[in-house]
Amino acid sequence: MTASHELRLKRLPSTLPMLLKAAITRKKPSSAPKFPSYTLEVDKVVCANSQLQRYRKACGFSTDNTILPISFLHVQAFRLHMKLMLDKQFPVSPMGCVHLSNSITQLRPINAKTPIRLTCRVAGHQVTDKGIEFSFHCSAFVDNEKVWEDTSRYLSRCKTDVAAAPKAARSSPRVYSHNRSIAIGRQDARSYARASGDFNPIHLHDISAKVLGFKRMVIHGMWSKAACLAALSSEINSASYSCDVDFKTPIFLPTNVQLHYDKLADGVDFELRDKSGEKPHLIGRIRATGK
Repeated sequence: MTASHELRLKRLPSTLPMLLKAAITRKKPSSAPKFPSYTLEVDKVVCANSQLQRYRKACGFSTDNTILPISFLHVQAFRLHMKLMLDKQFPVSPMGCVHLSNSITQLRPINAKTPIRLTCRVAGHQVTDKGIEFSFHCSAFVDNEKVWEDTSRYLSRCKTDVAAAPKAARSSPRVYSHNRSIAIGRQDARSYARASGDFNPIHLHDISAKVLGFKRMVIHGMWSKAACLAALSSEINSASYSCDVDFKTPIFLPTNVQLHYDKLADGVDFELRDKSGEKPHLIGRIRATGK
């Protein structure tokens, strides 16, 4: 580790060995958790075309494109998330963490063959009534130019001394101008697992999902975000834009969901809802950054 608190890796770590280690890692939550303060960095990351094409097909992006989908680098950054979570200093267990939100900003398009430098650090944390929330912030650079950044917020559920806030009154679902139906099958989750390297058992089979407390297998939250971005690609009129989502409820498979959206002057508001069109699975917004 350098004086600037950077830990430089020679290559991106492999996901599967980390997931296996995460499955047996147990940590007792602290009321005053302390997170690692260093930044992970890996240089000269070049996206493998085979993985990129699997990702595009799994999420619905065009396979005839030389530019990376805005959400693709998250699957590379996720390896750095896992690397940090397996650090002995990390105060919570990796397995069981709930992905609460994700924000991605593309500062300019990135050619799929361009080598990039990726960095990742813990951006902050707080103890809430539901447990310990923490965020990872990742950035991608071409030479010394920042071209992309990503922030993911997670929750590790545990008992705390924080009092629960009063529940807000439930509002009526927003009425959007456009909607379309999307069918999601079990194979979509398995295809995304192969494309992303995220082989969490809850995404692979009903039996393994039930062992971990789910009634059926569920699709990855980041697949849901990517599928929305792919479906809305024709509505995005800027090469530089951000997409923020809050994950609300899991999507159990197989099912049909509804994508509701409004086109705005500077972007798109959207929700992915259950087949009845009432319950949101995620709520998101796309905005041009003006660069």
